[in-house]
Amino acid sequence: MKSDREKWDRRYSDEISDSLSPDPLLLEFRELFSSGRALDLACGLGSASMFLAGIGYWVDAFDTSEVALRKLMNQLVRKNLSIGVAVVDLDYYPLQRNTYDVVTVFYFFSQRIVASIRAALKPKGILVYSTFNYLHLSDRPDFCRDYLVPPGGIGRFFPDLHVVADRESSEENPAISQFIGINLAI
Repeated sequence: MKSDREKWDRRYSDEISDSLSPDPLLLEFRELFSSGRALDLACGLGSASMFLAGIGYWVDAFDTSEVALRKLMNQLVRKNLSIGVAVVDLDYYPLQRNTYDVVTVFYFFSQRIVASIRAALKPKGILVYSTFNYLHLSDRPDFCRDYLVPPGGIGRFFPDLHVVADRESSEENPAISQFIGINLAI
């Protein structure tokens, strides 16, 4: 059985990274973002990372794929952006507590890291999360259920965050759940 890193390296080795657009969820809620420190988990080719860096955030971009991060670093040079990148296995990597003004997660879900994601947010920090839910099994019955948002949506995993948006199914794709929440703790 191939490791997660090998699987994702193989996938990203074939993907072109020249014209990446940020996820529409980031653009829809653009007014929430200003500047500070951001964390892009499972960043892939880094479209969210580059978007956030472009509007003034210092970004840490984490992914398990060295291939994806190498492509991201090439884009950073071309666009004259500075982002911290690290190859990490999110299932085992401890996130720094109370560190980030924004945390983004696109197309990765694991209940094991929910508490760590929540703890990484500073007071008034924003969580932006969009990923596959249980309806994805109709398209991909072989997809690992552990990496799918169960019925009830993402927001139920972050009950103490102030809800800006909590969509169990997005309008564009019912198999995608989306959540934006703000840490109102002091």
